[in-house]
Amino acid sequence: MDNYKKIFRERCLYFSLGVLSLAVISFLMGAATDYQGNNTTLNFGRYAISSWATQLDNKSAVVGAFVLDTVSGETRTVYYRTYGDVPKSKASKNDLKKPFNAIQ
Repeated sequence: MDNYKKIFRERCLYFSLGVLSLAVISFLMGAATDYQGNNTTLNFGRYAISSWATQLDNKSAVVGAFVLDTVSGETRTVYYRTYGDVPKSKASKNDLKKPFNAIQ
C-alpha cells in the first residue's frame, strides 16, 4: 500500500510538472503577439514568384516572371524578354529590383 502511494505521488508530480511546463510555453508563445500591434498579417511567405515561357515559332520564344501577393490576390508581371529572330532578343520589361507597390 505504501508503494502504491509513492507511485501515485510521482505520477501526480510529473503530471503537474507537465501542466506547468505547457502553461509556461503557451504563455511565452502568446507573448509575441504584443509586438505585432494591429497588423495581423505577417510578410513571411506573403509573396510567391513564378516563371513562364512560351515558344513563338522555331527560332523565337518569350520568357518571364510574375509575383503573386497571397494576401490581396494581386498578380504583377516583373520581367519578360523575347529571344530569337522575331523581333530581336530584348528585355521588354525589367522590374526585378522594385518593391511590389512600385510595379505596374
